[in-house]
Amino acid sequence: MPVYKKTEKGMNELLAPSPHIDARLVSVLILVDGQRDSAEVNRLAKEVSLPADALDILFHGGFIDQKFKGSAGPADTKNEPLRQAVVPKPGDASARLKGFKALYSYLVEETKALLGLRGFVYQLRIERATTLLELKALIEPIGQAVLKKHGFEIAQNFMRESERLAVAAIAEREL
Repeated sequence: MPVYKKTEKGMNELLAPSPHIDARLVSVLILVDGQRDSAEVNRLAKEVSLPADALDILFHGGFIDQKFKGSAGPADTKNEPLRQAVVPKPGDASARLKGFKALYSYLVEETKALLGLRGFVYQLRIERATTLLELKALIEPIGQAVLKKHGFEIAQNFMRESERLAVAAIAEREL
């Protein structure tokens, strides 16, 4: 399975104050990290009911690219016309805030429980985070610290739940 990374266009889309593509596509774009293969990204997206063809749309829109050149694209594209990304609807601020708070609370509690005093620096970073993307960026380093202290299974559970909350928050879905 191919591994994808965000392009400069993709990173700009994530950093934009209001994205120009559908919030569900932004959620999938966040899952693309240059380490997960397309099967893993599709599995995570499917767990929270995100579009099945999101990788195709992002790839053809120039938001993601293959990490290693020379392999096939996200799907077999037999002269299929490119689809335009859906323009996002104005977001419900209370739903986004609810998602932010859920992810924030989970990260604070789990960091404290799993890392104790070793997690103090991460807790400070979590408290300073003001956006969903800032919280999302902390999941990986905290997961690596949990992996070192507790092993693969606990770290995997932490990462899975954190990613689920992050994607749900960004997609503005109920948990």
